[in-house]
Amino acid sequence: MKRKKKKYMMFSLAVLLFSASLFLLSCNKNQDNKPTVSEKKPLSYKEIPIEYESFRKVIGWMSDEEVLIHSGEVNNDTLSLFNIFTGETEPIYEAGSIILTAIISENQQQIVIQVASENGGELRVIDRSGAVVQTLPLETKGFVNVNWNPADQHHIFISYYQSDSNMVVGDWNTETNEIVSIPSASLTPLWYSANLYLYVDNKEDFSLETGELYMGDIRTNETLRLKSQVSSFFIHDDTFITFTPSDFAEDELLLSYQYPFMVGQSFMSIPKVTMNNRLVFPYLSQAARNTPVYGVFAKEAAQLELETGEFEFGELDFENKTIKPIIDLPDNAPISMAHNGKYSLYGWRFESIIDIEQQKIYSLISMPN
Repeated sequence: MKRKKKKYMMFSLAVLLFSASLFLLSCNKNQDNKPTVSEKKPLSYKEIPIEYESFRKVIGWMSDEEVLIHSGEVNNDTLSLFNIFTGETEPIYEAGSIILTAIISENQQQIVIQVASENGGELRVIDRSGAVVQTLPLETKGFVNVNWNPADQHHIFISYYQSDSNMVVGDWNTETNEIVSIPSASLTPLWYSANLYLYVDNKEDFSLETGELYMGDIRTNETLRLKSQVSSFFIHDDTFITFTPSDFAEDELLLSYQYPFMVGQSFMSIPKVTMNNRLVFPYLSQAARNTPVYGVFAKEAAQLELETGEFEFGELDFENKTIKPIIDLPDNAPISMAHNGKYSLYGWRFESIIDIEQQKIYSLISMPN
């Protein structure tokens, strides 16, 4: 009886093991038949559906997927929104004249444009739908430098040369439509906060190797010298980087990094670039606060009047005092990072996109053969 019971238990165990084996085999087959998770597809960028002859430039980012396009025919320029992924184009404003300057506000909700005319033209502020919010007549026919306050969208610096020796620098309040002259030895003061701004006085040194950094306050119209030996600077939110010729190597430019502003963190040197004995500063851009700073850097020191130089797109690494190279570039041209930090506009007309993850350059406009 015990022997029969033992045989029965062994038989049951064998059946159980056999069933388990069949179950596992079936699971493996089902698992093999399941489609594997596809790899992350690279981003695909569309070309702007505009004839090359009508394309003026890409102004900048209106969102992480949309850019503002400046196009036009004879004496009639147009602004349009273009989705870089879908290719959808939406005209938003027809100027009825030539647009000389266009700058997007920090919150990407408004655009200031300079429109040319025989009498000198005007500045216009328009919203995303193309509605004109404010206008300001101009006394100059030349290009106007514009710097939009990132903290207070109602204040815009405008500056231009009224004559060879007379420089006009003013704070345009777009709510009251009034301009207040501000003290600045530079044609390009930059906002730091709602009331404070920065500029460099190069002391009429053509080489730009001499310079002093100043801070101004629009509430008091007073300025304060902050630092000497500053040729130029980059500022975005609380990231502040100054450029100074190196005292140790003739072919190097010293970059001093502060974060937050006026709190020194580190410094590093990069190859120096000049043009006709005048410093050429690197193009830098940052997507958002406390994110990597990217730039266009020379691989070796270069004198651009003698050679084109070799340039690369890379990330500044102040901790290790080096540049993290991402991709070689055909030219030393401006960049503008999207707010998501994944890609950047590139080129003298922002006609290309640099994809950081793919390490590739994509053209936004079809070039003529």
